[in-house]
Amino acid sequence: MDPSHHRVYEQARCYDVAFGFRDIAAEGDTLAALVLRHSGQPVGHMLELAAGPARHAREFARRGAVATALDAAPAMCDYALACATRDGVPLNALRADMCDFRIAQRFELAFLAMDSASYLLDNDAVLRHLQAVAEHLADGGVYVLEMCHPRDTFGVGRSTNSKWVSEANGLRVETQWGAPGDAFDPITQLEEVTVTMAWSGPQGSGQQVQRALQRRFTANAWASLCVLRWADASRRWH
Repeated sequence: MDPSHHRVYEQARCYDVAFGFRDIAAEGDTLAALVLRHSGQPVGHMLELAAGPARHAREFARRGAVATALDAAPAMCDYALACATRDGVPLNALRADMCDFRIAQRFELAFLAMDSASYLLDNDAVLRHLQAVAEHLADGGVYVLEMCHPRDTFGVGRSTNSKWVSEANGLRVETQWGAPGDAFDPITQLEEVTVTMAWSGPQGSGQQVQRALQRRFTANAWASLCVLRWADASRRWH
């Protein structure tokens, strides 16, 4: 089983089109307001983790922040930089593991979108991730995670579509995230998720299918891991 859907993420432009339905400007307003509410300071430095096309980082760069996009996929880093150059905004792009990275800068805002936390497959990975993020937050800095809705975790409803079609600049992308028969282990909370991405456009067509593990977190489990990380840090600091 693959550790992530890395072959899907290699299709950076197709991925960007597939998830281009989001209102990034409105989401930027919400994130900026959250930081101001909780820390009393504006976002001067912003870190987008598992950034992919880095749409949020590029949005904050447009607003005048120093923005950094971190992703493990070289294709995504290259694509994000190309988009930033096209848009005329400065962007720092770093290829790194979101559980183990070192950046000289400290950030008022760190953001992890699109349930990318689901690729933290065990508790040790979560704790290493939280430690890495904590070490890069400025005093009063805020970390915001976007995760799947609990109804999806427990299978009592759906808050999102798992199959959709997107188009931009002549490129048509059909995406299906998950498939009938994907197995879920309730002990480990790990699900085998099959992703299918098919595209067609002026430069040709293709399809990528990959199955990889993702973890379904409950809110209580994530909160407990945050408390554990804080308690461990407190013991080391004292």
